[in-house]
Amino acid sequence: MQRRRNKADDHDGSHPLPLTTATPRRRKTTPPPTSSNFGFVVLLVVLFSALMAVEFIAYRMLGATSSQSSSNSADSSAIKPSGGDGRRATSPKESHSVRTNRPTPKPVAPSPQHTFEPTNGQMGWRVKEARLTSHKNSEFWKSYIPDPLPPLPPDVDPTTGEELPPVIAYVTTLTKCGPKHRGGLDGAAVLLHSIRRNSYGWVPMEDQIRDSENAQHMDENVDRPLYGGRGGKYRYRAYVIVDPAASPQNEGRSGECARFLQKIGYVVLHRPPLVPLFEVPDLDEDGHEEEGSQGIYHELKNEGFVAMDRPLDGPTAVRKGEHPDKLRKFMHNDGCCGYTELLKLHVYGMVEHALAVHLDFDSLLLRPMDDLFDAMLAEEDGDGEEARKKLPMAKLPRTREVDYSKRIDAAFVRDYNSVNHPSLDAPVGYQGGFLVVRPDLDVLERYRTILRRGEFLLGPRDGWAGKFGGFYGDVTFQGILPYYYESVAPQGVHNEAELDRCIFNQMGDNPRKSTYKFPRATPLDEKKMGFHDTKQCRDGRTDCSDTDCQRIHPKDSVTTHFTFCKKPWDCSQGNPGTVVAPTCLGLLKEWYGIRRELEDWWLLPSPRNNNEIETNSKNNDILLNNQQSFYWKEGTISKVKQSRVGDLDNAQYFGYCDKYETGGYHRLVEPDGPKSR
Repeated sequence: MQRRRNKADDHDGSHPLPLTTATPRRRKTTPPPTSSNFGFVVLLVVLFSALMAVEFIAYRMLGATSSQSSSNSADSSAIKPSGGDGRRATSPKESHSVRTNRPTPKPVAPSPQHTFEPTNGQMGWRVKEARLTSHKNSEFWKSYIPDPLPPLPPDVDPTTGEELPPVIAYVTTLTKCGPKHRGGLDGAAVLLHSIRRNSYGWVPMEDQIRDSENAQHMDENVDRPLYGGRGGKYRYRAYVIVDPAASPQNEGRSGECARFLQKIGYVVLHRPPLVPLFEVPDLDEDGHEEEGSQGIYHELKNEGFVAMDRPLDGPTAVRKGEHPDKLRKFMHNDGCCGYTELLKLHVYGMVEHALAVHLDFDSLLLRPMDDLFDAMLAEEDGDGEEARKKLPMAKLPRTREVDYSKRIDAAFVRDYNSVNHPSLDAPVGYQGGFLVVRPDLDVLERYRTILRRGEFLLGPRDGWAGKFGGFYGDVTFQGILPYYYESVAPQGVHNEAELDRCIFNQMGDNPRKSTYKFPRATPLDEKKMGFHDTKQCRDGRTDCSDTDCQRIHPKDSVTTHFTFCKKPWDCSQGNPGTVVAPTCLGLLKEWYGIRRELEDWWLLPSPRNNNEIETNSKNNDILLNNQQSFYWKEGTISKVKQSRVGDLDNAQYFGYCDKYETGGYHRLVEPDGPKSR
């Protein structure tokens, strides 16, 4: 029989019920318990008590065994150093605890001198996952060696005898490939075209389209990109460093991303970690090399692993009670990409190039970076000093002084938005999406040493050497960079420059903290938005109006990074209702415009297959601006046209969006490749 519903049945408890007058009801009385009910309750209590007793005995037995195993492993890791430098004198294998499938014993409350919890219920499977991932990566290198860089084109044009400018390496990284990474592939394609159109040898698009046989596929009424696109002083080559998990050799979806990037013009480079996250296991039970192993497995094994040389005492030693794998687990899960984000450090290994630039997929060149390249490549006197003085440098509390008389060998921007507790001396990470360096193998080796020592202090999370941490990405890329340049690098070896973050890697970020729990743009209507800016600057100063990137017009920036403005492939609204909205919408519109130009470029005929198009040295392979992919199949061209008919504000989104957010975005149509003769 269904009982009658009343208002209390629909009440969720979030607000008190209204007071009402109601007809009094007769109070119901509970009948006294019968003997049969009482006996049933007693039986349930007895059974429950017996079950708890069995659980308790099993827990004590397994816990004691596991604790004994833990204590044995801890004793084996506390080996006395062989000398006065505080390093272990034994093999890395001896410092590992034995992993079991037994449950982790219940943590004992730490004594006052403890600074970190011993472990927790989730530590076991997380460490196991990290270890398996590391070992799987090592297995790849049994049969593979890192890809060599293809030979660079000649420095002199063989046709005209003209001396050609240096080739700049533009590097990005690919660590995973799955459905959620598809939008990033569009970002990589548009990034590459933004590099191409701002490099030496590029012919402005309007000149290429003129009189083209495929001009009928191009809408002349559509806005074109507003900035750059007139070429630049330096040549380029684009690379993508891939983790084995995203190798183009992988069958199925995990290899699709790298294969797409190869098709559109990136050179794929497989690279191992500088140092394996966990110890590389022996090839077989006897430690002998397996037959047919042709890779660099043994070399990788000889590199050691993260924190194998951690000092046993001193200020950077492992703190009492800290789980031996805690740091490695943190690295595996840190930031955007975990330990694989440190593949970005291979940018220092591109020694065949005079300069190497690392950019994330969600970055974009608005104009050539010629002024920065001039300053980094110019001689140490005369014009070089003047070029360096013209660079837009940061002038903030953490900014280190640049010696303008010397060459700059590294340029970066800081990520003040990741600072948890702003102050004048708070540690600040380097932004992980932008780095320009003069490649140097000695620097790469110093990073290996940093990783082997693993002097990142946990509990509390004080960071590298207890000084560089407490911000997003601190345990990997964004933290290891400032630790190296400001603490580890030999004095006088480097002359690094912190650039103005509103000009390079422009994100449109708010220099002040917000009352919102995450960094937010300055609201136009505080009451309507529900949050407002505080008086606290993220760099610790009282006045930070000179670094308000929200108000910087896109025409004044050189590169941008779509973080606060959200991703173009998410059909972002550009933070409406805030100060930064015009800036974000301008940057997003430029991205869509460059995408349209890329598609139109792919619609052009190939110079190699159309004798009516004059070929000259500026379209030749030595400039790396030659087309490698095209839209030439009728079915593909039809798909391109269909991708441009979105209903959402065509003037802003160029027909690539039907609605806001990811579901409304029209993906870039994959090109057909070179057209056969």
